[in-house]
Amino acid sequence: MLYPVILSGGVGQRLWPVSNQNDPKQFKAFLDDKTLLQNTYNRLLRAFDKESIFLVTGLSGFDSVKAQLDIAEKNIFIEPSGKGTAIAIALAALRLQNVDPEASIVTICTDHFVKEEDKYLKIIKKAGEMLAKHPDRLIVLGIKPSYPETGYGYIELADTIAKDVYNVKSLQEKPDLNTAKKYLEAGNYLWSSSVFVFKAKQLLDWYQQFLPDLYQALMQIKADDSRENMAKVYSQIKNISIDYGLLEKLTNMLCLPAEVTWADIGHWRSLRDVLKKDNSNVSNTKNLVTIDSHNNLLYSFNNKKLVTAVGVEDMILVETDEAILLCPADRAQDIKILLEEIKKQGFDKYL
Repeated sequence: MLYPVILSGGVGQRLWPVSNQNDPKQFKAFLDDKTLLQNTYNRLLRAFDKESIFLVTGLSGFDSVKAQLDIAEKNIFIEPSGKGTAIAIALAALRLQNVDPEASIVTICTDHFVKEEDKYLKIIKKAGEMLAKHPDRLIVLGIKPSYPETGYGYIELADTIAKDVYNVKSLQEKPDLNTAKKYLEAGNYLWSSSVFVFKAKQLLDWYQQFLPDLYQALMQIKADDSRENMAKVYSQIKNISIDYGLLEKLTNMLCLPAEVTWADIGHWRSLRDVLKKDNSNVSNTKNLVTIDSHNNLLYSFNNKKLVTAVGVEDMILVETDEAILLCPADRAQDIKILLEEIKKQGFDKYL
């Protein structure tokens, strides 16, 4: 059986100042009146039973998950601290083996926008069917790139093994702009959606082979999954993503292209691009007056203020009660660098 596992950790630094350490992006409403987490969960309910959907979150996010979703506590896997996607996904695999020794898993991120939801869900189901034929392989969903994005990983496709099913030649992490342009020109590169499909027991076998230290940590948790022991184990492991820790070492991955309108709401420019129409401005407030201003994202979380702009294009302006962010849209990725400078200058309370 195929079980969706929602990954609901992380801070979402590049959506600062709205997303912060105390209230991260997955619990915020950016696209409509639902939070990113609620939209993700509701999307999955169109194709999966509620009992088969699981979620991984940090201890600090548990109350928010329970407040926002109608999900049983047994379907929530709690991490004592965030240590990257490698351990988060492996913890879900370890726990799901207790539910179903033959469990198949599809990882789902909370910050994805998908327009054609039914088509997207059918592709996930198809990936589950393909996994049943190739249980020793990991399957990733790929998205046809529409521009040279430097914030996504890329999948280099090789030959096909079936209709719309490709062998993966390599995974490339977040290239610079010139390299991203070359990938688009080559035509055999897709964005990695971070939607991975695999057998739970196979994933643990891969960890034993390629990530032995992390595998030993998992075995310690398996022997004693008390909160105290998990905190001790997590304090000793390295923070590592599944991409760097495992996927770059695998040589037998498959890719299913997903021809859907998709975006990772990882920074303000991606949010603007998802919401904008033509060259209009994107804003969350009706208290807005602009002159000769286009392609801007102008967000204010203080409804008493009037937001105005004259003669500006491709800018990001985000205002909260605590902070104001202003940057060109093409520098949205650099907000992580900005946060490092904020911390360096002693303004930690705003993070």
